Amino acid sequence: MDMQTLIEQAGIPFMLFLICMYYAFRLMVFKDDASVRGKDKPPLKEKEKYCRYAGLIIIFFGVASLIMALLTMVNVYAALIEISVATLIMIVLWKRMTDTIE
Repeated sequence: MDMQTLIEQAGIPFMLFLICMYYAFRLMVFKDDASVRGKDKPPLKEKEKYCRYAGLIIIFFGVASLIMALLTMVNVYAALIEISVATLIMIVLWKRMTDTIE
């Protein structure tokens, strides 16, 4: 498999991985909750906890997109199922986090 085929098949999931890692870094290192919440939201009571949990959830989704990129090389349907399940898990975790912290 050459580099052109690799970029065509796994380029977008790999870019999604990099974007997720960027936002996780901003959350966990700089504690920049406005990057994912928006600037018009009221301040958080437990900003430290929110940033840690949100960062971990975003890292989970980033790793899931990287796994999707690898699965795309093997089986496209397996990659689609994996990212669908990971998205559902992320939605549930994010909802649970916002219900308990905000």
